[in-house]
Amino acid sequence: MDEAERAGASGSVAGVINSVPAQRARLLLLQGDLEAAASWTSSRGLNPGDEPDYPREPEYLALARVLIAQDRPGQALELLGRLHTSATAQGRTGSLIEILALRALGLAAQRDGTAAVAALTEALKLASPQGYIRVFADEGPAMSNLLGRLIAAQRTGQSAGADEIPLGYLGRLARAARQDAAGAAPPSPAGTHQAAVPGLIEPLSSREAKVLQLMAAGRPNKEIAEELVVAISTVKKHVTHIFEKLGAANRTQATARARELGLLP
Repeated sequence: MDEAERAGASGSVAGVINSVPAQRARLLLLQGDLEAAASWTSSRGLNPGDEPDYPREPEYLALARVLIAQDRPGQALELLGRLHTSATAQGRTGSLIEILALRALGLAAQRDGTAAVAALTEALKLASPQGYIRVFADEGPAMSNLLGRLIAAQRTGQSAGADEIPLGYLGRLARAARQDAAGAAPPSPAGTHQAAVPGLIEPLSSREAKVLQLMAAGRPNKEIAEELVVAISTVKKHVTHIFEKLGAANRTQATARARELGLLP
């Protein structure tokens, strides 16, 4: 059962039917056409101060996305609060997951990083048992960045409740976000940085990625230097940078962390 089917199982058929036109505004936002997306929500008669009913929930979620994109996160959060109250009262888990994900983005837009990570943590705790992926990955770069902050917070124990989210699930989310980013961006020339990966403060360069692959294969620094035709001191610098970016203390930790983030098979 996919995420749309699960949403239908947790509520009325009307919610699933009405999600189809609402996807138009979401697609316009992903294409960077904020003006067209805002025009669409306006044409539907949607206003931030409305009391949204369940059959039109997908449209109001689209409006919340538009408000966040317009740098009006306060209005988006108020609207999402009303949607959250309704979904909680009716026990609609699928709705709560999406609402909380957008709440996290709204809080991030207000530059309240701690609250944003907390909201995302709450959403992921509900989502992980059912394996929701696209509801997060489809939110684009802002969600990818926020997911990276949560993964980093989990690694350092700085986010309450984040340790309850399975690492395997976070890894799947990170890989999905990475694949989306790779599909949206042209290939990086040799020597440049790769596409941003959730969980990394700074992406690995293409040379660092190659060193990481050789490290994971068990190759010592001397052999890596010979294969890449560089000095051992250069390899050591790459290894140090890899450890710093992955938050690892040694090769074993670096390899495990890289696999968790989808950087290695």
